[in-house]
Amino acid sequence: MRKIFIIFIAMASILLCQVKDEYKNAKLLKGTYTQIVTQKGRSFESSGDFIVASGYGICWFTKSPKESITVMGDKNVTQILPNGKKKVMADSSNAMFSQIANIIKSIFTYDEKTIKDSFDQTSENGVTVYTPKTEELKKVIEKIEVSFASAGYIEKIKMYSSNNSTTEYIMKVISKSNSLTPEETKYFE
Repeated sequence: MRKIFIIFIAMASILLCQVKDEYKNAKLLKGTYTQIVTQKGRSFESSGDFIVASGYGICWFTKSPKESITVMGDKNVTQILPNGKKKVMADSSNAMFSQIANIIKSIFTYDEKTIKDSFDQTSENGVTVYTPKTEELKKVIEKIEVSFASAGYIEKIKMYSSNNSTTEYIMKVISKSNSLTPEETKYFE
């Protein structure tokens, strides 16, 4: 489940390239999210807040069912527990992580060529569907469905994994900014 979560966070980052320019060009997006993971007929739900920091990565501040912070940056994915203890969940020595990190970097620099090289894109009933082009990604992801809010940001992402599980994020952007505070940048150090 942890591996799927890590991959899904990365894939959510990838899809940011499609948001309206006012969101795409913001240095910082803040909002709330609900995550629903379904495996073997059982669903697990978590929720909290997120920040997407251009040039840094994403922080998921999980509030329920257990508090934690998951930080995805260029070099690793780290979980910060309520007691402040940090645990590296994946790093750049993992070949799959390196590939995904490259795709994420491309998103933050708006290199749409890299995205087009990795995914085929179609539209079905107002939903954008991404299917991986590479066999390596196909081993993990079957497809990703993305829905957009009328304001122009990603509202819902549902990833179908090759192991018959799904991970769904329902997101709401609350604010955007052109700068990060020192408090916000510390998560990525």
